[in-house]
Amino acid sequence: MSALVELPITRCRFTIAAEAPTTLPPFPGPTLRGALGYTLRRLVCATHMPACAPCPLRFSCAYPLLFEPFMPPDRPAASRYTRPPTPFMLEVPFHSEPFLRGEELRPLTMAPGETLTFGLTIIGPARDHLPYYVYAVMKMARNGLGGRHQPFRLLRVEQLIPQGPRVIYQEGGKYVEHPPAPTMPMPIPILSSSRLAIRFVTPARLDLGKDLIYPIEFHHLIQAIRHRVMALDASYGLLNGFHPDPGLIEAARSVRRVEDRTRWLDLRRYSTRQKTPMRIGGAVGIVVYESEGTFEPFAPLLALGELLHVGKLASMGLGRLEVNAP
Repeated sequence: MSALVELPITRCRFTIAAEAPTTLPPFPGPTLRGALGYTLRRLVCATHMPACAPCPLRFSCAYPLLFEPFMPPDRPAASRYTRPPTPFMLEVPFHSEPFLRGEELRPLTMAPGETLTFGLTIIGPARDHLPYYVYAVMKMARNGLGGRHQPFRLLRVEQLIPQGPRVIYQEGGKYVEHPPAPTMPMPIPILSSSRLAIRFVTPARLDLGKDLIYPIEFHHLIQAIRHRVMALDASYGLLNGFHPDPGLIEAARSVRRVEDRTRWLDLRRYSTRQKTPMRIGGAVGIVVYESEGTFEPFAPLLALGELLHVGKLASMGLGRLEVNAP
């Protein structure tokens, strides 16, 4: 693999431990995102205004920077992206194999002392507030997760850097380390084969032209990744001058979907903002694509897709994919 571009991204891994017998949804991403957002806002909001939009601190406060970002009016992309994409992704444990075998997904049950590990990837200026996010996870864990507020404790936080994981907080520690946020090199895979397997680890919810896409053709995938990447770049300077070739979308139309072992998975979550249950879902499983040539031209975009997820609700952990070349 080679590195094409340095990205303004910080990746962390959190490990929390259950303090009592615990039951969480099979896919805990919405639960974690909702609890983290609620806790963080209560911790850092200085004005106590009911909404962030009129707040004079909305461009600098740790909460809107991560959860409700606003585009500064002097940015070149302000007219196109009035509300930037959310600059973080959760990576949560999820085992789709039972569902793909036709079985019903079961809740995630944990005994006291059992651990849950999840990742948090942050893009752009929000990285400067990492200690606040670590503390918010600590408080979130203590307050409890799920409808019954089942308590956890934060054991460890690691920052994932090319040299290996670096512990920035350990249970019992007196402070959260805040090392400088370096850019992260993005490894580009070598895709010299004419066949490519994409595994949708968590539900991929592709929304193109206000239509949910399923099944996912290769040009749908490339279009969705490019759309997400360009929005993140316009909002946070993600790509440092590198811009994916728009012609790749048309080139992707010649790629055939030759094997499809995916299923559409519907999940449910409760929206505290809308005060109602909501259904979310997407494709999980493996798709094999075949090209007349190699997949090398698509390698940078696919690498970005692996890192940044694809489609809607990436901040809840949806859209995580893995690229596998035979």
